[in-house]
Amino acid sequence: MGALELVLFLLAAVVASSVLDKLLPGLSLPLVQIALGALIALLVTTPLQSGIDPELLLILFIAPLHFNESRHADSGALWANRWAIASLAVGLVVAIVLAVGFTLHALLPAIPLAVAFALGGAMGSTDAPAVTALSKDFRFGKRHETLLMGEALFNDVTGTVIFQMAIGFAVSGALSLMHAGEEFALDLFGGLIGGGLMGTAAWAILEFMRRRGLDNPTVHVTLELLMPFVIYLAAKQLHIGAVIAVVAAGLAMSLLPHRHNVQSARQRLQSAGVWKTIEFVLNGIIFVILGMQLPRVLQPAAEGAIADPAALIGAMAVLLIVLEGVRFLWICALDAVHAKASGKPLRTLLSKTALKGALAMAFAGPKGGITLSLMLTIPAAFAAGDDPILRETVISIASGVILGSLLLANFAVPLLVPHKREAKRVRERTDLEAELIERVMESIRADAHLTGAVQMESPLAEGDDADEPATVIVLKRYSDQLEELIPHASPDCAARCRALVEETDALYERFDEVAEKVRGIDDDDDEGAGESFSLTAQFRALRAVYDAVEDVQAQALARELEYIKAMRKEGRLTPDHAKELRNDVYIQQLTL
Repeated sequence: MGALELVLFLLAAVVASSVLDKLLPGLSLPLVQIALGALIALLVTTPLQSGIDPELLLILFIAPLHFNESRHADSGALWANRWAIASLAVGLVVAIVLAVGFTLHALLPAIPLAVAFALGGAMGSTDAPAVTALSKDFRFGKRHETLLMGEALFNDVTGTVIFQMAIGFAVSGALSLMHAGEEFALDLFGGLIGGGLMGTAAWAILEFMRRRGLDNPTVHVTLELLMPFVIYLAAKQLHIGAVIAVVAAGLAMSLLPHRHNVQSARQRLQSAGVWKTIEFVLNGIIFVILGMQLPRVLQPAAEGAIADPAALIGAMAVLLIVLEGVRFLWICALDAVHAKASGKPLRTLLSKTALKGALAMAFAGPKGGITLSLMLTIPAAFAAGDDPILRETVISIASGVILGSLLLANFAVPLLVPHKREAKRVRERTDLEAELIERVMESIRADAHLTGAVQMESPLAEGDDADEPATVIVLKRYSDQLEELIPHASPDCAARCRALVEETDALYERFDEVAEKVRGIDDDDDEGAGESFSLTAQFRALRAVYDAVEDVQAQALARELEYIKAMRKEGRLTPDHAKELRNDVYIQQLTL
């Protein structure tokens, strides 16, 4: 299988995983993609069967994803929680290294302590794509979400330096804490400073092109896609933290001023669409590749390696418990410090809600691409002659812990914290949204004789001529939104919504009659008119309906904004709720 076939194969796997995700609602998309990748590895022979270059994985996938996440991160929230994030990115990683290292060496003495510490260092890095998906889907709380994102962006450097130090000691037997400290400082602070400077330079280049009229949305987005790769490679040449440099560059670009005009709005809109697609594809490919690697790296565990399979599986389970336990205790300590600084009594941390939130935070730090990438460098690092079975066994253990952490994130987190979509569907909030939609639908009915261009007898208002097809199409769109709200609404509101939905569905079913009228447009034509003229007339009528739908939808959205403003002025909508509703309307207006 060549490179082109492999790329197409991976893209097809990502698309297939998104379809399977809809059919398997109990599994998160990353787990579906990992399972699909493992199945592919068992059924199809690909170049990835023999392994993947870890550096290639970092630059092709981790760099652009970190860059995009950092550009959209809340820099103010990150700065406000800087010490807690630093604690997670440095202190927690060191605690994990010590706990995992000593535990693994105690369970399997055949694994040297230095190698066990190396595995602990690799376990220090959380998987940013999985963390991002969790924070977007589940309501951890603003502070906890910021901590999760900050940890995922900045903890790579600590785990990587410790991993490299431990591997160096295992290979040479020499350990230099001074050198390790210098390496850590160069990676962290060098990456922050160098990345900030490169991000500023990239922003300056884009600004120069805008002012000279050399910029357009397509060129702008292309340059954005190129930047993380250039910054990563430049950081590698400067021997500073490449991933940290990419993150720092993204943060710098988000903090610098940007023009707000029609051109920049078009660029941001196009950029958001392209990056969303890129993020979906890269995230999917990472997890598919991870799944394709699992059968190969788990094979030593199945064959027994340096211990029987049961002992290795037991070691994986114990390490997973230790890993999550250390995270839970560390997060509880951070919450205690925050509560004390905020003047809250510490006993509030013992409430059921607080403990469930801390436990969810512990499970929301799964391991993934970076952990596996680091572990896959072990064979090269041990080229001096260690037993290859030892190396493969350690990689197998790491892979098992990665899989276990992803399973916990998938099944445990939903039991501990509410889904954001469900958390928003509180009864009072739902009733207000339903009322808003009802008012918009009333306005559509009232304006039926003023909008659109397709005139025919309307069932909406007896005796009036109105653009029935377009009006009913738009009514149906709002009716579908009401159907989603009914399960979460109060009984009275749900009853009103059901009646309105049934009424709209009855109107919508009359489209067969409308279609007959369209097909009968040429009934009065001369007998000599051909079939092509009839088809042209039907297409012309269909185009008229489409144009009328846009008119009705545009008017409905304008009315919706008016009603949102009025409900906010009355104090019935909170500022955040009103902002969310307005943003939804703005997005729909842009699609028109």
